[in-house]
Amino acid sequence: MLKMFYQRRSAGLGLAVIVAGCTSLDPAPKVDEARDLVGQRTGVRPDWDTEWDKSPPAWKPGEVLALDDATDAALRNNRELRADLATIGRAQAELVQAGLLSNPVINFMMMFPSGGGRAMLRANALPMQPLQDLWLIPARSEVATAELQSAVLRVADRAVAVTADVKRTYVEIQFSRRAIELLDANMELIRQSTSIIEISQAAGRATQVEVSVSRIRHERLRSERLAMETQLREKKYELLRIMGLPEASTEWDVAPLDETRPVPPPPGEEMPIVIAAGEHRLDLKAAEWEAESALRRITLAQREGWPDLALGFTFERAPAPRSSGPSLRSRVFDAAADGIEQGLSGETAMPSLPRFSDRATSPREVKYTLGPMIELELPIFDWGQAQSAAAIHDYQQRLAQYDARLHDVIRDIRASLAKLAESRDQLALYKEVILPEVDRNLELARQSYVAGQTNLTLYLQTQEDLIDTRQKMLDFLRAYLISVAELERAAGGAVALNAPTTQPAATARPPDATAGEHEESMRGISASEGREINHVE
Repeated sequence: MLKMFYQRRSAGLGLAVIVAGCTSLDPAPKVDEARDLVGQRTGVRPDWDTEWDKSPPAWKPGEVLALDDATDAALRNNRELRADLATIGRAQAELVQAGLLSNPVINFMMMFPSGGGRAMLRANALPMQPLQDLWLIPARSEVATAELQSAVLRVADRAVAVTADVKRTYVEIQFSRRAIELLDANMELIRQSTSIIEISQAAGRATQVEVSVSRIRHERLRSERLAMETQLREKKYELLRIMGLPEASTEWDVAPLDETRPVPPPPGEEMPIVIAAGEHRLDLKAAEWEAESALRRITLAQREGWPDLALGFTFERAPAPRSSGPSLRSRVFDAAADGIEQGLSGETAMPSLPRFSDRATSPREVKYTLGPMIELELPIFDWGQAQSAAAIHDYQQRLAQYDARLHDVIRDIRASLAKLAESRDQLALYKEVILPEVDRNLELARQSYVAGQTNLTLYLQTQEDLIDTRQKMLDFLRAYLISVAELERAAGGAVALNAPTTQPAATARPPDATAGEHEESMRGISASEGREINHVE
């Protein structure tokens, strides 16, 4: 039985040594594996073979920064992501270290006889080799392999999270930019309304209160615009930080966002997305490998509690008496030995010149001893019981952490789906019900104004109501796009929704006829306003 055990352990050790010899310190294959995982889930394969950009790009004022370009720059330059990338190299090095044999130990001892003669030698004829590598190397390699795979998945998941951050921030910039445009349009309408009220006041048909109310509203919108401009700059700073270019200029622009585009399709069912998250969420897979590593560490802890065993071959040469015909070197060593002996005993040596030649003539007897040497630890106090118990508790902790993470993922998916459905329904309500009503009300106000049945102020208020309605639609579109990004992140990048594109207009879906009618209506309103105001003046 013992022979079979050592045969099996020897085979395992041999396999581990072969694997360790074939394992390279170069982490490039595992980095490529992480890169492939990112490409599968985001559609962008990061460029980690080169260093990050040393200087920011020279963007021209007003140049459009596409979402794909921002994502590519973030995956290449984000310092936190590149720092996590180094964990793959460290885990690869730990895997190589786990497969290395322990260094052999050699010892040497020399002892000089007190009465002179040849010194005693004791040494290892062969170095002492620890034998616990027979059962420790396979277990250590399994633990290191699981930790390496977990590191690969953690880095890839971090890249997916960075991609989601880019999408969210990009949408926020698009929203702020479009909100400023709507605020400008609203401020222009109120400015025109204020001018009309001031003319009416001069003619005695309006009061100062009406003028003040209109001016106050204009200044409040101006305050909102200042806040929105600050928000736009902050979001640009945030996107540049994610892209690893915090010092870059903010003169660039983003793709325009059109709140009147067709209503996106409803989100998918909850259960298929949860199942997809279990298959594609990389941090869940990393947690699985961490639990596997903890399980393998239990075996390692148990084997580390086994007695340490080392095997070698010892050699010993016994001391010899003084030779009857010593050489000059032997006589010098004999004299040194006598001096040491007398110094230790406290006796005073009497001068005796013939000392070197006055020797006993007994024959030299030299004995050599050879034989195997075994070093065995006695596991009396510490036999690994504590570290084995700690490893078991660590495994139980990893299992609970995996379940907790899975619960968080399910919650995130359900919350994202709820926000996605609500924002989509709000968009549909405004586009299909509220916006047509506002358009009809605007047309009625225009006809009444042309017929002289109402004043221009009421007509401008209906135009302002149209802009406010589009602002609400923009708010819901922003919420929808952010929910899409959060849902893709929650599902591990495996969700394909027909969300409104955030790319430049050249690649965006063209607006439908209704949206075109809205734009034409707004242009017509502005033209009629100018004519009527000039007429009143």
